Amino acid sequence: MIIQPCSCSGAQKAAPAEEPVGHLESKTVSDSLPPNNAVRSYMSLMHELAIRIDLVATACDGGLNLRPPYAREYAYLQFRRCCELMALGCLFLHGDLPLAQTNSAKKEWNADKIMRMLNKAHPYAFPQSVITERTTLGMNIKANAKPEALSFDEFKKLYAECGEVLHRGTIRTVEVFGMPSQVDYEKVISWQCKIVHLMNEHIVVSANGKDLYLIALRSPSGFPQCSILTPDPATGTMKVRQFKADSGRTL
Repeated sequence: MIIQPCSCSGAQKAAPAEEPVGHLESKTVSDSLPPNNAVRSYMSLMHELAIRIDLVATACDGGLNLRPPYAREYAYLQFRRCCELMALGCLFLHGDLPLAQTNSAKKEWNADKIMRMLNKAHPYAFPQSVITERTTLGMNIKANAKPEALSFDEFKKLYAECGEVLHRGTIRTVEVFGMPSQVDYEKVISWQCKIVHLMNEHIVVSANGKDLYLIALRSPSGFPQCSILTPDPATGTMKVRQFKADSGRTL
């Protein structure tokens, strides 16, 4: 492939524990997670997501010694898994929604169906890209400030496209489709970059709207980090609970 793909290795970092987050006065607390906590499960899935993003970059760079057509198929396999990880992660974080507690939701594996189901009950269930900036007041968080980040509609389109690419076709169509074109390869790079821009550092709004989950795929330790932000408009303060994952906790 000709175009250099984005990589997750340069992921933005979440705010250090000693820094306030946002423009409200904040109190940061480093905490530990219980074994079955939804945030723990989410960070485990995000760790896998970061690995799969890097695998796409490696395949596109020729690091897996795959010829371009097979590297493209491999990339779409990873994209499909990325979509599933994102959907399952949202299902964990929004586990307090009544529909997320149903047997049908717990048995669902289709990423598109999971996200459509969550979106009906909670319009902000899908992750939002963020940019964090240091200011004299602390950290300023800008949500949805990356126009190139994967959108909810693009998520659904990508998941459907994965199915099309990974199925060989029918006896009528198997000989119709030729070798992938340069445009097809460039589309792989475009999808990978969109996922990186969305997920490198993102926010998920809790179903009750009281908490914001700020997640970085790569903290300085190399593993995901989550800050749970709980604003209190009445007092003008914000409680910040930080959770750092490591290999022993996430996998």
